[in-house]
Amino acid sequence: MKKQLILPSLILLFVTSFTACKKESFEEKPLRSKMIGKWQVNKIDVTTGSAEAVSTTYAASDYIDFRDNSDDDVELGLGTNRSVGRFSSSIDNSFYIDFSSKDLDCIATTITENKFTFTGTVVGSNPKVTETYYLSR
Repeated sequence: MKKQLILPSLILLFVTSFTACKKESFEEKPLRSKMIGKWQVNKIDVTTGSAEAVSTTYAASDYIDFRDNSDDDVELGLGTNRSVGRFSSSIDNSFYIDFSSKDLDCIATTITENKFTFTGTVVGSNPKVTETYYLSR
């Protein structure tokens, strides 16, 4: 009797272990998981105070890289300039970038597998400076 139950029990266990696992869709992932990786910087719009935004378009080699390590490093490479800092994300669509030259309090406005747009306010700027980053993969 025991031998007759072992095989069906093993098959049932095998089937339920694979059907119970559901892969998390991109939309269900937390913001930090969506951000991780290297993104191409296409354009950055900078607005100072009430002045009109100044847009700068970048080359295919310009990037921002959100690294999945214990320090949550971020590297911004624009032309020959490199800035290294750290980032932290919240439960909602907000996150913070800390570069040595400036800190950005950011809100992700669009994030898909291939497109990421966020607006960051430079902390302590007077007049207020906002930077909108347009990224792609």
